Amino acid sequence: MAWGTLPPGALAMTSGPPRRVAFVHPDLGIGGAEKFVVDAAENLQKLGHSVELITSHYDPGHAFEPTRDGTLRVVHARTHIPRSLGHRFHLPMAILQQLSLVAQVALAQHGAWIAETWPALYAALTHVPPNTVPDVFIIDQLPVAIPLLRMLCGRRVIYYCHFPDTKISASLAKQRGVQGWRAFLRGLYRFPLDVLEEITTRCSDAILVNSLFTSQHFRDAFPRIQRTPTVVYPGVDESVYAKERVDAEIAAHEAQCTQPPSLSVLHVTQALLRADDRPLFVSINRFEAKKNIALALDTVARVRSLRGKVVRLVCAGGYDPRVRDNIDTLEGLKAQATALGLRHATVWSRMPKHEPPLSSDIDELASTDVVFFPSYPGALLHALLQAPSARALLYTPTDEHFGIVPLEAMACGLPVLATNTGGPLETVVDAALNAHGAPQMRGATGLLRPPNADAWALAAAAILSWSPDTRAEVAEAARTRVASRFSVRAMAVDLDRDVQAQCRDAVPLLERLQVLAGV
Repeated sequence: MAWGTLPPGALAMTSGPPRRVAFVHPDLGIGGAEKFVVDAAENLQKLGHSVELITSHYDPGHAFEPTRDGTLRVVHARTHIPRSLGHRFHLPMAILQQLSLVAQVALAQHGAWIAETWPALYAALTHVPPNTVPDVFIIDQLPVAIPLLRMLCGRRVIYYCHFPDTKISASLAKQRGVQGWRAFLRGLYRFPLDVLEEITTRCSDAILVNSLFTSQHFRDAFPRIQRTPTVVYPGVDESVYAKERVDAEIAAHEAQCTQPPSLSVLHVTQALLRADDRPLFVSINRFEAKKNIALALDTVARVRSLRGKVVRLVCAGGYDPRVRDNIDTLEGLKAQATALGLRHATVWSRMPKHEPPLSSDIDELASTDVVFFPSYPGALLHALLQAPSARALLYTPTDEHFGIVPLEAMACGLPVLATNTGGPLETVVDAALNAHGAPQMRGATGLLRPPNADAWALAAAAILSWSPDTRAEVAEAARTRVASRFSVRAMAVDLDRDVQAQCRDAVPLLERLQVLAGV
């Protein structure tokens, strides 16, 4: 799609003239940050803006559908800079990749004559098409590019902060028990990176955050930034979960499926959807240690042992074989399930070479206690959240800065059991159970509990005891809350407001030089 042309079906409801908007994101995978970027881009496009996504890494086999089917234009600024060095130094490598991206974008703006005169040389220097320069950039995750894009391209930059990286790093270090000389070395390593994050973030023209929780931590992490970020909640599209659309997605996925039935993630999912022998709990997260998926396994084991209830758990989410944390987390969860006496199986969308074959009996596989789905397709995820046997989403992260998955579950009418920390405090309405385990709070959408397995087991058992009428009331309240407060339409309107505010004019040369002074 060329700049300046409206996409098919554009609603042209922007509050001002249509703008050219470019999202800059490090890796267009299938995580929560990527979901926000794709949803935001798609819905700004529906308002009439011309939108594209610029990224350093893009694998169509590991990406959301709108980036694959032509809905969104993806510009892949390829680089030879590795993602990590021996599964370490991820952030420095990501910074170098973003510097490569900025150089390619700047060349696309100022070097169109090279493309015309020496096209082979241009192709060797950049993968970004000539004149790929928007009216405004929206950057998330890595703020390093902000002052460079303002200086080199003369455009305004909006920074969307999912959560300060300095806070994430400190939390991971605490979780891993980093102490003594290791903590000292970590401090030396992190200090320049943390300073760089604050300096470059301060250079942005507007700062947005995904929740009040993140806003509070932003001010704590960056005390020298004397601005209060604007909260723009991520949203979900309720129409995605309509039965007709889910059925059509599954049919399309089935038509493209090339795996034999004994290995097919589709056929295993269909077997789970048919199964009615036990209630189903669902956990959806990337396979990362900080997501604390282990809490879901402990909860299911305690429900089984304390209450005598036989339940099933499905753990689905993003998995990247390039990331050591993903590999170690999945292996640890398998070992934990075995130690807890839970029969488990791992079903892959793309079977790794080292994995042993699955059982040839799909029904036998579906009868396992725990099923792990790494890199689970979105079409199947929507169906799983609406499975007849599904009773609740177990959302296990502590201090998650927002969390889009609870909203997806609520849009499907599925109650959410989450920790009483972070973003879920703003999205999930606690049921305030009475002595009999029945909800007392009007408009309840789930339960919020401290992150320990005993409290979660009691909460999960209470959800299992709810009558069909109670479940129907909670489901209706959940759908209503998402539609009224956390829809993609509301998110797009908020982003459109900020885009229009920043598109008044280009960044003057003097202001570009002042960026250097600010740095």
